[in-house]
Amino acid sequence: MSKANPRSVPLTSWPVIVGLGLVTLLIMGMIGLDVFFSEQESRKTTNIIENAQRSILLLNDIRSASRRLGATNDASERERWRAIIETDARAYDPLATFTGEPEEWSHLQALLHELTADASKRHGAPPVPPEQQQDGQQDKQQDDIDKSVNDLVSINTLEGNSNRASIRAAHRQALWSDIIVGGIVLAIVALISAWLLRVLAGQRRLLEERVQSLSEKNSELEAFAGRAAHDLRSPMNPIRGYADLILETKDLPEEVPPMVQRIRRAADRMTHVVDDMLALSVSGRPPPGQSSPSVVVARLIEEMGAELHDVDLVTKLEAGRVACTEGVLGQILRNLLGNAIKFRARSRPLRIAIEACDAGAMVQLVVEDNGVGMDPESAKHAFEPFYRGQMDRELPGHGLGLAIVDRTARALGGTCELSSVVDHSTRIVVRLPRT
Repeated sequence: MSKANPRSVPLTSWPVIVGLGLVTLLIMGMIGLDVFFSEQESRKTTNIIENAQRSILLLNDIRSASRRLGATNDASERERWRAIIETDARAYDPLATFTGEPEEWSHLQALLHELTADASKRHGAPPVPPEQQQDGQQDKQQDDIDKSVNDLVSINTLEGNSNRASIRAAHRQALWSDIIVGGIVLAIVALISAWLLRVLAGQRRLLEERVQSLSEKNSELEAFAGRAAHDLRSPMNPIRGYADLILETKDLPEEVPPMVQRIRRAADRMTHVVDDMLALSVSGRPPPGQSSPSVVVARLIEEMGAELHDVDLVTKLEAGRVACTEGVLGQILRNLLGNAIKFRARSRPLRIAIEACDAGAMVQLVVEDNGVGMDPESAKHAFEPFYRGQMDRELPGHGLGLAIVDRTARALGGTCELSSVVDHSTRIVVRLPRT
């Protein structure tokens, strides 16, 4: 079955970034327009209300001042009320814009001018109290002024009602504008979302193809590693067997046994390299299971008895069960112990401490030794496959043990950490999930 090459279409994030940017700009634009129109309507409404209130206050003030002007014969008082009427008239004049208002305002101004002229002709007559004016003793001139003021107040009332209708209409228009703009924005957002979903679906499909391709390649690599290990291990068996037969032969020349021993050691090293490469290739996919650290450590100590015979080994195993098989856990601990034995210090007896304890949802395994330690540069690369520091090159090995431990721990959902001091100690902490 032919499949598209996953590398033919790159995984990119720019469509998502562009789509989210457009949506953000549209939303910000909608909010900005809404704020602008709302500010305009609010200012317009405030001006209308203030003008209506001011018009009525000015008219009432003109009415009151005209009464007092018509009731006084005192020159200073007459000038004061006349100045008030003129000031109020100048303030009201630009506000008289509604239908019928300019004509009525001109009529009122004529009445006020006539009132002012008549008041200037009266000298020495006693003032008429305002109470008497309110009791119906005002002359026809004041009645005409009151009637004109009342007519203007009525006109302003009509203007207010009309303005309220205009305000409601403006609010409805703003509401419809918001609805239309919101609908357009939602439609554009829907289109962008559909486009993004399509792009993301393509990216997801491409990612699944890549994962499937990598999984198939990993399976092929594991199968190849298994075949290669078997094919490489097979020639080692007869080489080792023939070397053992040669050593058992009597009357060998003196130079032959040392050469055969070198052949045996080389065959053993090659076998170990093949086994470790096979373990590294499958370390990323450990099989599921569970095991007990105390059981695995006890079995491992028994298996490695010859290697640990002169080692001061201290164990403290108080952990629960680990979410991996006994074989996987045994491989992790065997590599850590083998690494400690290999890099022991020649100047002091080797001491190894193994500790296992529960740490929340994890089991913490600690292996600490008093060996040669590592310099900071070597410790930084300790988990890289085939890496060997300057001190490691003097000892046999191929730099896969810690790489296998780290890769296996991460594949199980755990972690692996290393801390070391040159010529003092090395401490490796492995955390694995609990069951």
